[in-house]
Amino acid sequence: MATVIQISEQALRECCERAHDLFKLNRLRGHEEAAASFDRVYRALGIDPQMREMLQGALLELVPVNGIPLIEATSAQSMLAGVMVGLLIADSALPAEELDLPVTSKL
Repeated sequence: MATVIQISEQALRECCERAHDLFKLNRLRGHEEAAASFDRVYRALGIDPQMREMLQGALLELVPVNGIPLIEATSAQSMLAGVMVGLLIADSALPAEELDLPVTSKL
């Protein structure tokens, strides 16, 4: 049987606070600085640029609207943000010593 991550209320609360702080801070930054911040977070969570490109491609295939580039891009970016929050939840739910991710990386 596969191991399932157990997410406590505290871990979920911490994740939501981390995500809130990250997204709020990035709203206050310029576009390039915010994008670089998200890049650093993905790398810290173990998602390298090649993996992120694959993820973005997979998300584009899931977008239910085709032929309207603005809606496609907005939907894919929203889903990518959701993936980041999911990774932050997983990161908050697991003890740091059990992770094989660079969770102590400076953001």
